[in-house]
Amino acid sequence: MNNKYFMKTLPLAVSLALGISQAHAEFGIGANIELDTDIIDAKDSDTKFEQGGRIEVNVTGKTELNGYFVEGKGSGLLKKNGDTATDDMWVKFGNDTWDVQAGRFEAVNLFPLGKDTVVAHAGDGKGARVYEANLVRGRAGDNGGQFALHVRPSSALSFELASIWGDSDENGNNEEVFSGLRPSVTFTGEMFSLTAGYEVLKYDQETTTGGVTTKTEIDKSGFGLTGNIRFSGASINLNAAREDIEDAGSDITVTSFGANVTYGAFGLGAVHSISDVGAKDDPTVSTLYVAYTLPLFNIDNASITFAGSTSSADNLAGDTDDDLHKIRTRINYTF
Repeated sequence: MNNKYFMKTLPLAVSLALGISQAHAEFGIGANIELDTDIIDAKDSDTKFEQGGRIEVNVTGKTELNGYFVEGKGSGLLKKNGDTATDDMWVKFGNDTWDVQAGRFEAVNLFPLGKDTVVAHAGDGKGARVYEANLVRGRAGDNGGQFALHVRPSSALSFELASIWGDSDENGNNEEVFSGLRPSVTFTGEMFSLTAGYEVLKYDQETTTGGVTTKTEIDKSGFGLTGNIRFSGASINLNAAREDIEDAGSDITVTSFGANVTYGAFGLGAVHSISDVGAKDDPTVSTLYVAYTLPLFNIDNASITFAGSTSSADNLAGDTDDDLHKIRTRINYTF
């Protein structure tokens, strides 16, 4: 080998090797357990005691090179009842100004509940509805898919365009083909943030009864507005959302409001919702919830949370009322 040629090319080879090695890679794996013990008191049933929970296993990775990155996350759930499920499963790529995310994930929260260890609404399935601007937020099931584009023109302003589509089989007889879009914008200041978004979801629902199949086209749309204020260690969320539901036989409008505060280990919140169904007295539901977390023996990553939720609904189907009260003790341990 020509020694002079070798000495000339060696620095170039070393430079190329160093350039390749400048790619920054991160990998993480972790798990946590969440165990809930509940006492449930409903108006039309006896007091019930339930226990549920899951172990969540998270795998994350991120590689950066020349100002760009590729990032991924997978979350698996091992549930107490023996079921397994996928929580998050997504890949994201781009840079500090823009990125594209695909897979299974949740888009920006337009109705944050704060410390929502337990939030149980009365009147569910009886005409009282709560809308949290989350029709197209994500975590699509079955064969559903998701894409989201994020754009950050500055540190104070960010945009998100989320989409969802797919089909699902509900109870073996409702085949739904759905698609939705959800643009949103967030402005962040020194002590506050403001997020506004709009979403539209359309799907065809086929129902088979007595051998006869009927197809219904359903359109849902809505918007959400949330503001967050931070001062003296407290975080306050103020939420408002409105949903319009249209199908062949009905036209329903749901308007929901929420307010909550988190201060250290303590959280308190309230939600009030009105469903305009064209009746003389429209269904309403009001829910109040609270939670407080304590460390377990001052051990890192171990805690116990005591939480409660009380809710009442009025003017339900058949001109009835409903009450629902729930107490929860949650044990968390991250390992």
